[in-house]
Order: sequence, then C-alpha cells, then structure tokens
Amino acid sequence: MSTASPPAGRGQPAQQRGPAAGPAQQSGQATQPAGQGPATGQPAPQGQQARGPAPQAKGKGASTPSRSAWSTPRLLRLARAGAATAVLLTGVAATGTFSTDGLNATPDVIAQQWVAAERAGVEMAQADLRAAERVAGSEGEGAREAFDEAVTQVGIDLSGVGVGGAEAGEISREWSTFVLGAERASAAAAQDQGGSPELPDAVTVEYGAASTAARSASERTDLAAEQHAQDLRTGSRSVLTGTVGTLATLGLVGLMVWLALRTRRIVNVPLLAATAITAGLTYLSFNPSALPLTYDQRLADTTAAATALQEVYQARTAQHALTPAQSDLWAEESVQARQAIGAGAARTLWEEIVAATPEPGVEAVTATQENFSELETVLRDRLDDQLSTAVTAVGRPAGITSGVALLLGLVGAGFAWTGLSRRLKEYR
Repeated sequence: MSTASPPAGRGQPAQQRGPAAGPAQQSGQATQPAGQGPATGQPAPQGQQARGPAPQAKGKGASTPSRSAWSTPRLLRLARAGAATAVLLTGVAATGTFSTDGLNATPDVIAQQWVAAERAGVEMAQADLRAAERVAGSEGEGAREAFDEAVTQVGIDLSGVGVGGAEAGEISREWSTFVLGAERASAAAAQDQGGSPELPDAVTVEYGAASTAARSASERTDLAAEQHAQDLRTGSRSVLTGTVGTLATLGLVGLMVWLALRTRRIVNVPLLAATAITAGLTYLSFNPSALPLTYDQRLADTTAAATALQEVYQARTAQHALTPAQSDLWAEESVQARQAIGAGAARTLWEEIVAATPEPGVEAVTATQENFSELETVLRDRLDDQLSTAVTAVGRPAGITSGVALLLGLVGAGFAWTGLSRRLKEYR
C-alpha cells in the first residue's frame, strides 16, 4: 500500500524559498536608503541620520574662508586703500615738509635761513677786513667800531642759519677762534706802535691764524646758503618725491592693468586722473625749472649781490698784505672780485683800485681808501635792497607751490578712491 505524498510542486518549493530569500534580502539591504534600518525598512534613529551628512558639511565649511579671503571685492577694497595712500604720500612729499633726512622747515623759514646765511658770509668777510685794519692801524678807532658791529651781526645771523648740530658747532668754533685771535693780534699790534713799521712775527702769525679761521667759517656759511637756495628751488623734495612718486606711479599703472583684467573694464577715468597727478608731481620733482615761477632769478640776483660784496671784502683784506699768504692771494682775489662785481660803475671803481695797487700793502690801501668807501656803499646798498624783500619774494611762491602740491595729493587720492569704489559697487 502506497503512502500518500504531498502534491507535486509544493513541498520542495517551500524548502527552496527559504534559502532564496537570503540573496534577496542582501540585495534589499544593499539598495536600502540611508535613512532606514538595516532589516525592517523603518527610519533610522535620529543620531544615525546626523552622522551621514556631517563630514560633507565640515569639508565645505573649511574651503569657504579660503576663497573669500581673496575674492574680488576684498581685493578691490585693499587696492582702493593702497592707491589713495600712495597718491596722498606723493603730494605730502612734494610739499617739501619731509625729506630723506627727516622733517624740513617750511618755505618761509628756509627763506629766512637763506638770508641769514648770505648775510653771515658777508659780515664774516667784513669782520676779517676790519681786523686787518685794526692790526695795520690804518683806520684807528673807526675800525674797532666797525669790527664790533660786524661781529655782533654775525652772531645774530648764525643763530638763524639753520644748519645741523655738527656743522653749526664747527662754524661757531671757527668763528670764536677768529674773534679771539683778532683781538689778541690787535692788542699786540697796538702795544708795538712805537717801534718798527714791520709787524712782529708773533702778530702776523696770530692774525694769520685768525684770518684763516674766518675764511673757513665763511665758506661753511656759503655752503649753507647754497643748500637753502637749492631747497627753495626744489622744496627739498627732489629725492624723496622722486622716489615716492615713481613707486606710486608704477603701482597705479599696474593697478589699472590688473583692474582691467579682473573686471573686464579697460578704462577707469578717476584712477587714470590720479595716476596723471602722481606722474606730474614726480616729473616736477626731477625738473623743478618746469614750474612757471620767477623767484629763481631773485635767488640768483641776491646771491650775486652778496658774493660781490664778500669777494671785495676778501680782496681788500688781501690788499693789506699783513701775512705772506695774503700777499700771494692779492692777484687772485682781485680778479675774482672783478668778476663778481659785474659791469657798471662798481666795476670801474674796483678797476681803479687795482690799477692803483702795483704792490699790495698798507700804502696801497691808504691811497685807494676813497674809491673803496664809495664802492662799498654801492655794493652794500645793492645787497640791502635784495635782502630786504627776499623773504617775501622767495618764501611766498615756495609756500604756494607746497600748498598746491598737497592739494593735488588730496585730489588725486579722492580720484583713486572714487575710481575703485565704482568697481566695488558692481560686486555688491
């Protein structure tokens, strides 16, 4: 008797269904959404949902500051501040207030220092002449008074020459050496009046050392006057303004090129105007004669008048021939004085003095005293006329140019700021 069996196609498929479900479940788990559990398909716990996107958010947050630090708006802000500062610094440098040595005096103060230096050089030469007259005894008491007046005037002028500490110390030392030496030589010569017409060697040596010190001090003040005159012509700004202006101009040109490439705008008119202002100030620093001003001629005229009187005083001192060195200098000094005087009545008077001096000495000095007094009056009046209005005539135009330079610097800085601000608005 046969045993009943289950219907075909039921038992075995039932057994096969279990193992077949394994791959299906694995496939389902593999394609399962990230927010569901591994077996049930239910949403995952809240803590597991937060772990998935967290690493991606951290990576994005780390890269954002790196890009924004060099973004175009930020670069434009930096460029705007830098361009405005560069133009303004060029204008400040062009005023002459600052130089490579530090802080400068204003133009009117420089003009006063220049006048003081010019007058000090002349008065030093006059004091040396009056000392020679005292030693030679050719002018008596009048030479002493003229000597004292010249020494007093030099002391006043030296206080306003405006040179550095070391140079001022050297000038004061040499001038003190002259004054003391001249007094000692004059006193020694006065004590020897009853003796030989030839001065003792001790007197000539003492006076020779004093005269040499006076000439050295006079040369130093002449250099100071020349430097002040150059400062008035250029505002003490050639080197500093040229350096700052050249760097600023090159920087602005590079900025315009970068801005055109960065923003696709070829021309920025305000920035171009700022560059032109900076380039103009730089050009004037290298070519100050391009300014339409006339005080350069006034400087030259005043300097010529001071040089003429100073050279005449020095030649007259050499004419006394109190020392061997002075005797040798007479020929050279007389030619230099003739050239410094120029043409006119003053030159005629000097030529008469030279013609009446075949040999330098006290006799020639005495014979030409009348002509010399007339010549001294002519040259002194010429110099006084020049110096009386020099501060106003020279200091005022120099002050105007400094003010205009500062104004141009401010205007140029405003142009640079405006030009870059326009480009910055396009990114807001």
